[in-house]
Amino acid sequence: MADKKDKKKKKDDGDGAAKKKGGLIPNIALMLAVGAASFGTVYFLPRPDNTADAHDEYAEEATPVEPLAPTPDALEYIAMDPLTLSLDGNKQILKIGITLEARNDLGGYVDPHDPKLLDAYTGYLRALRVEQIEDAAYMAQMRRQLVRRANLVFGERIVHSVLITDFLVR
Repeated sequence: MADKKDKKKKKDDGDGAAKKKGGLIPNIALMLAVGAASFGTVYFLPRPDNTADAHDEYAEEATPVEPLAPTPDALEYIAMDPLTLSLDGNKQILKIGITLEARNDLGGYVDPHDPKLLDAYTGYLRALRVEQIEDAAYMAQMRRQLVRRANLVFGERIVHSVLITDFLVR
């Protein structure tokens, strides 16, 4: 019986010694390797003053980039007829007035009476729950979705934003 206990003690002592790894030399080597990599990364990265000359060479070849948001005088407002929809299994009615904001040069592509646009808006608005519509914070997401659907119908980047002019839930 005593022999079994002695064997267990020897195993425990062996495991405890096996768990201890490393030492001073591997830790120093690791710190030197990390330090050298950090120094090399910082030292060999291009400096901002060195890249300015490279950008000036190609400045005359660059094409002007169109701003993402058009200026207010470059916008056209296209009013749609108010939409009246039933919600929540015909228990409530939503009446919403929408005005599309499009760029002046592309406003001719936007038809407020387009059946595809009316179908896209009707399908989206009827799928909304009453709780979503009553939440004031949801209005921004609803506008984004309406812009997305208008751009799917008319083409990318034609409708800039959607203005909700009337909003009534009964």
